[in-house]
Amino acid sequence: MLTTVAMLIIMLGLMVSLARYVRRRSAEDLTRRILVNLHTAMLEYPKKNGAPAIEPFIGAGTTATDEAALLQTALVNNRQIVQFFKSHKELSAKAFRELPLSIYDEATVRDAWGTPIVFMPAMHRQIGMAPGQEWFFFSAGPDRQYLTRDDNQYSYEALGATGQ
Repeated sequence: MLTTVAMLIIMLGLMVSLARYVRRRSAEDLTRRILVNLHTAMLEYPKKNGAPAIEPFIGAGTTATDEAALLQTALVNNRQIVQFFKSHKELSAKAFRELPLSIYDEATVRDAWGTPIVFMPAMHRQIGMAPGQEWFFFSAGPDRQYLTRDDNQYSYEALGATGQ
């Protein structure tokens, strides 16, 4: 009987571990899909109209250290992203297609962990290094901190992973 109980405990532990892994991968995939949608939709805009009028999340010469202040800046940047896309209906349809209400609520677009996705018009040494000084979108990742680059997700990386 003890052997049976021990086996059940081991199997339960494995199932919980597998469930966590699947949930994490699902959140990463959803966030990657959002970043790809935003990036792909934005690719069409500069060809016709030049750079969008969205304030950078962090300016090029600025160094940021306070995550609470960054979250406030991220919300402003994020709302400008949504307003930008909503003012261009053809882009909006591509950027926000098939997103659940928990991700896109008509005012903000968030990653799978509930953090605002932000727009950077150029690379920033504390945030990320986009190839060729290009603009990009990024997510703070599972830890919800913008300055920890190890788990941040970037639109240029997501595009590379999908082969676009």
